[in-house]
Amino acid sequence: MDNPKEMLENFKKAVGEIWLRDGQNTWPIEINSIVHLFMDIFIDELTQDLRQLKAAGMERAKIARLFNTSARIIRLIMPCVLGMKAAAVPVDELREHIVYLLSLVGELKFGDLFNRDGKNLVFSPDEFKHAVQKEKMVPADMKRSLAVHKLCAVLWNYAESVCFKTHGLIREFHGPYRFPGETEEILVRDFYCLRAVELWEECGAVAYSHVRVIAAYEGLDMTVDIYNNPTIREGAGYIGSLKSYYIEADGEILDPDGVNRLCSVLSDAMIAITTKIEALDWRQLAEKYAEIFWFSKKELREAAGGDWRIPESVRERIKTGELNTRLPNLDPRNLQRMLRIAF
Repeated sequence: MDNPKEMLENFKKAVGEIWLRDGQNTWPIEINSIVHLFMDIFIDELTQDLRQLKAAGMERAKIARLFNTSARIIRLIMPCVLGMKAAAVPVDELREHIVYLLSLVGELKFGDLFNRDGKNLVFSPDEFKHAVQKEKMVPADMKRSLAVHKLCAVLWNYAESVCFKTHGLIREFHGPYRFPGETEEILVRDFYCLRAVELWEECGAVAYSHVRVIAAYEGLDMTVDIYNNPTIREGAGYIGSLKSYYIEADGEILDPDGVNRLCSVLSDAMIAITTKIEALDWRQLAEKYAEIFWFSKKELREAAGGDWRIPESVRERIKTGELNTRLPNLDPRNLQRMLRIAF
């Protein structure tokens, strides 16, 4: 693992390279216009929980597993930086927190922390052999490929409906992996917390909490960045390149009929959630965003013996606060400057 200084620099470089193409955080509300209302309280509580668990003697690997995925930790780092800056946390302390969070990522990943080799390798070779079983792979014709990728699209949009533009907190795409001696690229798409009834009662209609799509592609020249976004070569396409696959839902293999049923249930729940979202005002949306962040560390908070839900102080601040309308235009120069001075 890199030394602390190298870890920070490599993280900033990796984030800086992809932030501007990672999508605008504008739906259903610009997140940068509301984070000042709760992010400093969130990071203060997060660091307290981590300190408490470390003081209690909990091993770092066990603490890391409370986050469920390495992607969740990576996705929380920049919001944590903004929260600590808002709370005027000294730079040395801020860096210490980031390095510790990155060390937790290291407990949950086999490969490079920052995916500098273009791979997001969560599984070690031994873990891959047990987690992805070749004998379960089903050959994919065009009809099956269309159904698989329809489910992937529905799951992505469902995750965004549940967690807004922070949907990376409940999904992780990793790979590409390969079976020994073979050239096909295997991408694993994990979607977690699909029954997030703590956030939306409509999620209760979904029968599964975790869906994993294992897909073997040929000729995509795939890379995966630090935010687990896959990129393929120009002119290539996922549908035509899929060679085999299987889909697990809470460990159960889904057949084509099961895939269609899941797509239908997810779509209905997504429509119901989106309809509710469209009726919320900006304060209610801000409160829901806060709930999403607190939900992302639910297991951590509960292990520390606390209530995971947002404190009343956050609700009161949102109730009396105002939107931040002075949002900077983060062109590449501004982005690099922000990262340089932030930590």
